[in-house]
Amino acid sequence: MNYSIYAYPWNLSSDNYREKTSDILSMGLQGISLAVSYHAGKFIQPSNNRQRVYFPEDGVVYFRPRLDYGRIKPVVSKQLEQIDILALLTERQDLRVNAWTVLLHNTRLGLLYPDATVRNAFGDEYVYSLCPAHPDVRRYALTLCSDLVRHYSVDALLLETPGYLAYSHGFHHEFAQVPPHPRLEALLGLCFCDHCVTGVGKAGIDGASLRRKVAALIDNCLGDNALSDAATQVDWLENLISEDSELSAFLQWRCTVVTSLVEQIRADNHEAKIKVITTTQKTHATSILEGHDLAALHKAAHALELPLYQPSLAAAKAEAAYIINMLGGIDRLGIILRPGWPDIKNREQFAKTLAAVREFGIRDIGFYNYDLLPRANLRWLSQI
Repeated sequence: MNYSIYAYPWNLSSDNYREKTSDILSMGLQGISLAVSYHAGKFIQPSNNRQRVYFPEDGVVYFRPRLDYGRIKPVVSKQLEQIDILALLTERQDLRVNAWTVLLHNTRLGLLYPDATVRNAFGDEYVYSLCPAHPDVRRYALTLCSDLVRHYSVDALLLETPGYLAYSHGFHHEFAQVPPHPRLEALLGLCFCDHCVTGVGKAGIDGASLRRKVAALIDNCLGDNALSDAATQVDWLENLISEDSELSAFLQWRCTVVTSLVEQIRADNHEAKIKVITTTQKTHATSILEGHDLAALHKAAHALELPLYQPSLAAAKAEAAYIINMLGGIDRLGIILRPGWPDIKNREQFAKTLAAVREFGIRDIGFYNYDLLPRANLRWLSQI
């Protein structure tokens, strides 16, 4: 088995680096997945004695960029003024180092380059989401990955958000006084920036007409006919794909945008494995809304990392089985588990979930997250 743990660079410093890495090794873990490009947040850190609540810098990278990025350039974390944790980790021989790379979820860059962001059917900019169809965004993503692989001896790049973010993704103080509904959120998450409209037009779809159609559907959801039924997002999405061929074709085109980006990242970087974190949502059945065709991404990347963030053992097993059946086996699949709230309530559930993953035959398992888990939960890892 290959076990690793996700970690944030701000929890590793020059005076605790050796202590923390020794702790990780003492748990029997072989790898660390370090965030090297990350977004804003508000984190409770039960195991961190220095700072219980932490607000990281928004949209920065935790390595030293050296290549020419063109117009969109990464912003470097202030931490690099004191220490380059990624460099220290990759100089070691006893830990496998994965560069956990959040690609297109970046509010800082979205505010600096608003023309490069996702735009909904009304033209509203989503500053937290860079559009993968934009050529400057693609150059930024490709260069970021090549910069990491060329200058740091990482085992793998773990690509998070290489595509379109879902509408609900925890932006600061998200607020609404209309009832939530999967149709509304799915439609609001579709990008109709100039590059998407032009690109889908080359695929034979009238993007401008589709934008007007989607805007009208959203208005219907927000108006007097607001939807209030209990349809799940999966059910609605399946109905959409089967009933609206134009919108279905648009979703498929978006998948080609994301898949081709991952293919190019892999083609440019032979020194490291390219792995894709498959979704930021609870169920993989709706990952198409992110432009993720899981079968295509499985071929494009060296492997997929599947967040198994489910509230029960039965749900976790069902989600894993769904993906394995879709892809035809367990080859080149890894799993991410959160051994704590809100997914796993106790050690017994953790042990059973881990056993179920092993029974599927999956050997690469990552645990999330070193400083977000209570110390008691971290001790579970020492007993695996």
